Amino acid sequence: MPTIRIQGATLSYEESDIITFDEGLIGFPQLRRVVLVRQSDIEPFLWLVPLDDERLAFLVVDPRTLVADYEAHVPRDVRARLALDADDRVLMLCMVVMRADPRRSTVNLRAPVLIAARAMRGLQTILADSSYRVDQPLLAAEAA
Repeated sequence: MPTIRIQGATLSYEESDIITFDEGLIGFPQLRRVVLVRQSDIEPFLWLVPLDDERLAFLVVDPRTLVADYEAHVPRDVRARLALDADDRVLMLCMVVMRADPRRSTVNLRAPVLIAARAMRGLQTILADSSYRVDQPLLAAEAA
């Protein structure tokens, strides 16, 4: 079973856990293969780790754990790019930026990462017609 190291912790994953991002992530087009790993002591947050550059690890969270009424319509073209059927489940995650002062930490609610669970394919999209922020204060999001 392959492993990765994040902040001193060794976390394992299965080869079947690899998610393919044909377009990479926004700002990181070279990052095409990633794994999503849990670390119990940081839940509800997860790690999104690019296998193409294991020096990187992105902290992500399901936005609905922070904003109860978070709703992001998955546009038809995005559903097509992920090859989603009408009944396919989509995992939605948002990137978190943690600061030394937690009051300055933010979550990007405007550009969620979408993962087609059945196909293990993902992409990051920008919600163009949305009032969500790219730098929503994390503590304010938790209170919402």
